[in-house]
Amino acid sequence: MKKIIISIGREFGSGGRQIGELLAKELEVPCYDRHLIEEAACCSGFETKELEEADEMKANRFLFKVPAKSNQYTGYGKPMNDTLFAIQSELIRKYADAGSCVIVGRCADKVLEKQEGLISVFIYAPLEARVEEIRRRYETDGEEALYLVRQADKIRRNYYNYYAKKKWGDRSSYDLMIDSSHFTDREVAAMIRAVSEERKAEWEENKFSTPQG
Repeated sequence: MKKIIISIGREFGSGGRQIGELLAKELEVPCYDRHLIEEAACCSGFETKELEEADEMKANRFLFKVPAKSNQYTGYGKPMNDTLFAIQSELIRKYADAGSCVIVGRCADKVLEKQEGLISVFIYAPLEARVEEIRRRYETDGEEALYLVRQADKIRRNYYNYYAKKKWGDRSSYDLMIDSSHFTDREVAAMIRAVSEERKAEWEENKFSTPQG
């Protein structure tokens, strides 16, 4: 059976991470998100907390750290962001080679653009809905929630545009885009699953209908 790799990009507060976890559970496949930071820490010699500060941020010539140990990923004058992106990209390719999975963020759609079986998804929602979600999630006021949403979106946009060389959130960059404000997380996960199953069926049909020479 052909592998299905689902990459999920998301606006902050749209529920993309939760949807990815639900989808992976329904498909009975791994979901990679924070795990990428933890494993990258093991590979790089940096602390997990240090990598969290650089996660999904574009290269910054002022963001330099000296790792606890030197390895093939770290080099003189190399921003931590670039080091983290290189490690995460290698891990993403390793996960995709191993089997079907769901990967949240980290430019996975770009890293795996030549990977057979990839379905790239972007989850978005109106600003008002996302601000309300963040206000509720972090038990803060509307002004603070608005700041958090805008700041997180800016960071993700800059990161994606810089490393993927594509436009974050633009329909030309993805196979499927869903406004999560109209559905529950489970309903969105079900829609993505339906698309993946239909795509898999098409691949299987094409496989068996190929003329034999």
